[in-house]
Amino acid sequence: MSKKCQTVSVCGCALADRLYTKIRFDSDEIKPFLSVLDGDGGISPGKLVFAEDLEKFSGVPYADILQKISGGSSPDAVNLGGPAIVGAVNAAQILHRGEARFSFYGIRGDDPSGRFIESILQKTPLDCTHYEVYPGDPTPCTDVLSDPSAHNGKGERSFLNRIGSSVRMTVQHLENGFFDADIHWYAATALVPDLHDHLTTLLRKSKQAGRINVVSTVFDFRNEKKDPVGPWPLGESVDSYRFIDLLIVDFEEALRLSGKHTIEDAACFFRTHGVSSFFITYGAKNFYVWSDGRLFASSGSLSPVSCPVSALADADLAEHPELRGDTTGCGDNFAGGIVSSLARQLYEGCPAGSLSLVDAAAWGAASGGAALFQIGGTCVEKVPGEKEAKLRRYAEAYLADPAVRELHLP
Repeated sequence: MSKKCQTVSVCGCALADRLYTKIRFDSDEIKPFLSVLDGDGGISPGKLVFAEDLEKFSGVPYADILQKISGGSSPDAVNLGGPAIVGAVNAAQILHRGEARFSFYGIRGDDPSGRFIESILQKTPLDCTHYEVYPGDPTPCTDVLSDPSAHNGKGERSFLNRIGSSVRMTVQHLENGFFDADIHWYAATALVPDLHDHLTTLLRKSKQAGRINVVSTVFDFRNEKKDPVGPWPLGESVDSYRFIDLLIVDFEEALRLSGKHTIEDAACFFRTHGVSSFFITYGAKNFYVWSDGRLFASSGSLSPVSCPVSALADADLAEHPELRGDTTGCGDNFAGGIVSSLARQLYEGCPAGSLSLVDAAAWGAASGGAALFQIGGTCVEKVPGEKEAKLRRYAEAYLADPAVRELHLP
């Protein structure tokens, strides 16, 4: 059987990440800016907030806020960020041998941040032909506050986002070839408002074309602010879920999208609303997987399966603490690892309904774990294949882990 290169269209946000890696969320400097109520515009560890809302919450200009929190220091690093672009770059680096071709659809400004992003992307295998320049607005940017001491040394971060030119991206920007790909990946569209608000229509169009739909999410501060109690909308209606073949969310996003209070209830919501398979991450804790058997092989029960994170990555971190980076991009890289496994298995000829969940879990866990050893989400390779070789060591160890084998995942 001849192997067919999979084409993957990815839409979402690319931004410049300015990384502050020595923040303390319990410090006196940050306390005046910490959230009091959900959706109030204050800083909340692990979540994203828009800079404009933080200014309104505190009554302090954003530049002064950052000055106080950082102690006047410059960023420790500037990197390519954004859940969509980070995940897509990781997946493209893993499949550097040509198993899949990833094309990114997004918008940047014509400014130093945009040109910086472009310079990084030129060093990756990601196709950015459809990454357009819009000169009227600044490139999206995020100040990432990272506290390495949080969660018993595993770290935590918060994101202060300026959405910039992403507001200019509309569904019309996807007409130029996006829907021709084999896999359509809608990544963190909450940072691209028009795409997010029309996601049901986009997902339906993809399914009508016979494509595979992947949705990965990000903390939706825009809708959290509108209604901090009710479930977040995903597109125009809950019909979005029945068009999703693979959903990748973190614990809090799962609860807020479903309007539920436990993983089990959130999983039931996704299942009963038609999602074919999902991965729910939980930071440094176990993540959850489930499949109904339409794309990935069935996970075997109605309840999601709890899977460990990479034990080898934890062991490496314990042995070499000096190599610790930060947690920025762990979830984005995790999503990229999952999608790389999906695309590779299809390339290898595995039919829908028989794709391996444990293989996807292994590459997700490997990608998320390895991201702990770098500052920022994006790894710029010295040579093609460098990232894939590093991750393969973790993925193979994951598959051989007795704790994973006992799960009997397909």
